[in-house]
Amino acid sequence: MDKLKRSGVGVFMAVRNEKGVGRVLDSLEAQEVRPRAVVVVDDGSTDGTGAFLDSAKGRFSFDLEVVHRPPHPGSYVGKPELARVLNSGLEVLSRRTPPPDFVMKLDGDHALPPDYLGRVLAKMAADSRLAVASGCISGERHAERSPRGSGMVVRADFWRDANGMRFPLEYGWESWLYLKAQASGYETRSFPDIVSAISRPTALSKGVLYGRAMYALGYYWPYAVGRCLVFLPRSPWSALQMLRGYIDHRGVSRLDVAPWVKGSQRRSLLKRGTRVVARLGAR
Repeated sequence: MDKLKRSGVGVFMAVRNEKGVGRVLDSLEAQEVRPRAVVVVDDGSTDGTGAFLDSAKGRFSFDLEVVHRPPHPGSYVGKPELARVLNSGLEVLSRRTPPPDFVMKLDGDHALPPDYLGRVLAKMAADSRLAVASGCISGERHAERSPRGSGMVVRADFWRDANGMRFPLEYGWESWLYLKAQASGYETRSFPDIVSAISRPTALSKGVLYGRAMYALGYYWPYAVGRCLVFLPRSPWSALQMLRGYIDHRGVSRLDVAPWVKGSQRRSLLKRGTRVVARLGAR
């Protein structure tokens, strides 16, 4: 634990009219393994969030830095514009001396339990090939190799080597990070025994944007259809919108991981199909 406490951890987040961000900052201060620096990008708040963040500087054991961006209409959630916002926070972390060993993305409604960061870092310390890791969110679907965006801890040296430690400005930018790690031969994990909660449930209302992200990431079409079917019982409209976004992808560019993702998914489906045929033949 002492070695982990000496590890340099930088946290970055973007908030917009997020009244609960103080509770999130307090949860970082209460971590058994505290970050050295926290960068909050105030993405054009109009409710006093920016003023609150400025007033909070000096209240914590970590360095709190605030980046202010101008107001804008509409939400950037699920869009490439949010990647640009977060990159402005990553740029601040990249300029720190010494640079962080790990970086963690966090949302403004995600207050962490005190042992969260320490437990994730301990898992990463035990496996040098584990490049991206997170816990899971209470009540949400869990996928073992797919770290959740908020609470995702990344080895900074891997990310710097991958593309200079920034998100690509395209749909699918968040999932790109752990898929890039997998494509580069690293491990990625979401640990079901490290549980936290968010104050707002993850919404499926932006199904078209998720569909565009699947296209940008190179999802193999049967795999994309299967993913839509998984969401069909929970939210039929969102599932149909996801499929629409995948098919109608005008203006969406493929990311560099797309060939690897398509090949990996095709091999996975082929392997599953082979097992099914083998079981049927054994009857």
